[in-house]
Amino acid sequence: MLIAKPCTSMGGVLVQLYLWDKEVKIEISKLAQELKQKGYKIKTLIPGIMVVTEIDGYEASIYPSGKIIIKDLRDEKKAEEIARKIYDLAGVNIED
Repeated sequence: MLIAKPCTSMGGVLVQLYLWDKEVKIEISKLAQELKQKGYKIKTLIPGIMVVTEIDGYEASIYPSGKIIIKDLRDEKKAEEIARKIYDLAGVNIED
């Protein structure tokens, strides 16, 4: 289940993926490589902790738990669309 809600502390939208039968785990360094190969700018990479990228004109912070914070965005549907791209590049099947 994909949940998007306003994140007032970061001024954007927080997107979190919950899977019933397994823990969400994103390999941050691998995701950063995939993002870079697709032409997305990597602003910050802290292996095992987080990656900050620019995607569709928005800055997104991505964590190993699958949590994504997209700054300066108020549209939750757009946030879900961006998150789906990120999960796809991370190899996370959100339909599980």
